Amino acid sequence: MLVPVVAMLTAACGSSDSDGGSGPLQTPTSTTRLLLSAPAPDPASGEGVAVAALREIYTWYPATEVQGAPALARARKWLGPTLIRTLDAPPAGAATPKATLQWADWSKSGAHVEAFAFASGEKAPPGADPGRQRYKIGIEQTVVYPDGRREPLSPTTVVATVVRGPGGWVLDEFR
Repeated sequence: MLVPVVAMLTAACGSSDSDGGSGPLQTPTSTTRLLLSAPAPDPASGEGVAVAALREIYTWYPATEVQGAPALARARKWLGPTLIRTLDAPPAGAATPKATLQWADWSKSGAHVEAFAFASGEKAPPGADPGRQRYKIGIEQTVVYPDGRREPLSPTTVVATVVRGPGGWVLDEFR
């Protein structure tokens, strides 16, 4: 009785390869790699505008830029009235993208930070105004050093608010 049970367990735990398990092991695919192969959101949609703008805002060049405003300026074509006001005349304590305490180290080493932004499958709380939508956007950043070394940073999620303007959707705020 024990022999058939052991044989059944061995077969169940074995490889599913057709060659009896002698093939190479499959490496797991990361969520980011799966998302990279998915089609990008439509840049004319609110979700697509939020993804494009936040990718620019969270991409940093510490060797040639100061923290904050330059990243926001690169995303200007996707920004709405609230963020344009912040960019053009930042009030004291304005909410601009905060970089990191490592900025000086990255600058000295000549590194830059690449951002990958994607729309979350989880919807943000709905709004009452159809001309104002909110999306949860995931952001993954990677520090890229001149020697090719890559260092992933902790991912983050923001709630992006887009508004419909005369030219289409624009990112008006994020938190």
